Amino acid sequence: MAAMLKTIVPATLELRNGVPYSAAYGDIYHSADGAAGQARHVFLQGCGLPQAWARRAAFTILETGFGTGLNFLTTWAAWRDDPARPHRLHFLSVEKHPFQADDLARLHAQWPEFAALSTELRANWPALMPGFHRIALDGGRVQLTLMLGDAADCLAQLEAGIDAFYLDGFAPDCNPDLWQPALFAMLARLATRGAMAATYTVAAPVRQQLAQAGFVCDKRAGYGRKRHCLAARFAGPSRRLDVAAPQHVAVIGAGVAGAATAHALAQRGIAVTVLERAVAPAQAASGNPVAVYRPVISRDDNRATRLTRAAFLHDLRAWRMLDGVEWARCGVLHLARDADAAAKQQRALADTLAPADFARWVDLAEARELADWPVAAPGVLYPAAGWVVPGGLCRAWLDHPAIALRTGCAVARLQTAACGWQLQGDDGAVLLEADAVVLANARDALGLASGQSWPLNTVRGQITQLPPGSLPQIRCVIAREGYVAPGASRPLVGATYEHDDDDTMPRTASDLANLARLEAILPGASEGMALDQLSGRASLRATLPDRLPLVGAVDGQAGMYVAAGYASRGVVWAGLLGEALADRMSGQPVPLEQDLMQAIAPQRFTR
Repeated sequence: MAAMLKTIVPATLELRNGVPYSAAYGDIYHSADGAAGQARHVFLQGCGLPQAWARRAAFTILETGFGTGLNFLTTWAAWRDDPARPHRLHFLSVEKHPFQADDLARLHAQWPEFAALSTELRANWPALMPGFHRIALDGGRVQLTLMLGDAADCLAQLEAGIDAFYLDGFAPDCNPDLWQPALFAMLARLATRGAMAATYTVAAPVRQQLAQAGFVCDKRAGYGRKRHCLAARFAGPSRRLDVAAPQHVAVIGAGVAGAATAHALAQRGIAVTVLERAVAPAQAASGNPVAVYRPVISRDDNRATRLTRAAFLHDLRAWRMLDGVEWARCGVLHLARDADAAAKQQRALADTLAPADFARWVDLAEARELADWPVAAPGVLYPAAGWVVPGGLCRAWLDHPAIALRTGCAVARLQTAACGWQLQGDDGAVLLEADAVVLANARDALGLASGQSWPLNTVRGQITQLPPGSLPQIRCVIAREGYVAPGASRPLVGATYEHDDDDTMPRTASDLANLARLEAILPGASEGMALDQLSGRASLRATLPDRLPLVGAVDGQAGMYVAAGYASRGVVWAGLLGEALADRMSGQPVPLEQDLMQAIAPQRFTR
């Protein structure tokens, strides 16, 4: 599988006679005869829309070239105007050189009929970083998956069944990469039975390659001064497996992993019962008063880096849509441990050319200014990162009419049943029956998934809350082999990593270790802090040897899934992993690249 790009170079906005033009490809972005009219005639009508999506539960469109976003806005507007619209619209689009949000605003000003949609799109426009970006719009009923990178790389990583294809790259002689035979073969891999494709070009090589891929082509009257455009229907056998979404899912565990998965399933119209053994949700590792959320950078842009980046950027969009979540985008300043670590951080930033609003290097003087403290090292600033109250996040995810929460409910064993799964308590009493079950109960998942040998371990972590009113000058999270966070009510230092230790009672030795962390981050800050003014809280993290989570279907157990092993990145990962698992369970397009889904699959330890 080809490696994804490490860097995205944005498009440069240039107009020729009022029409957006790409100097890099020597071609215009849309017809000079009326862009929205071209989008409707060539692409929507060419794919039989809106009739083809009428009364469908979901409909999925793939576009090869997001460009100005006009085809998307036109399709979204048509979906909104159609009383027979599908319940959920997925629009997947590849773009190697996306526009910045400010340039999109200038472009979209030409089409005032889309002003409200453009505003919502631009408010959710992601940092221009490589990979898949799942963007929920229109209350989550319209799901835009923007795939930034080379089309061939992105489509090879895509897991989806496509009902309609908009082939809208620059002309074949200007951008041959988007019209190569391998790309058409990928379209055939993704096509559902009878899928439609549309494009503005009727060039013979394009017709031949569509035919070779199993499409039957039909020339249509063109738009404006163009005599013809092309419509095609996929006549080959679909390679997509029809997945019947479960009607009722039991989720075991109401921490961030379970709550996020329950929310994602409920958003897809699936009834969910969450069973939590404690008296309330978010009582274990998700019960800390504050958790830090942030991305990471690495020179090789490895899978953990890519997963964490995608999840972090998703959080920034998704958390704003939830009620009652307490969080602060105060910035995270990660100080270098030593000169060697500083050099590595700078090389990683240089190699990935990260946008400055995502991550940037700060020298010692600026680090001291940002920290408002004489810190001892330079480092990386993540301006959009910060802290969140995980309990509030869990409660917001669980607050959905399709979710029933049962607390004080410990599941002792799972039994297959006619409906799917029967959940039993300690005494053998039946607690619930459901079509499918998700194990979101950290290391305890091992006790319910018979025959699995996942190397899940627990690592004790204690955080220490500092006296109220201390360190009033600290306004951002500062990290260096640990972290200090301003928090909602009092500053917090964390966290210990104690192996082979399942005791969750707070202890003084761990508080002292955290004070040493504080001292390494903010020299002199721990002086005069009395131990009796500190408040410790310990919990157990579930970890795996490769430091990646365990998400997906459980081998050999139909209808059983797992979402565990989130370690110390639970608040960052949970939202997007919940979406990915819910999409897998309901047969909808998956918001993560295939290699990332394989990297977190439960089967990776038995392969």
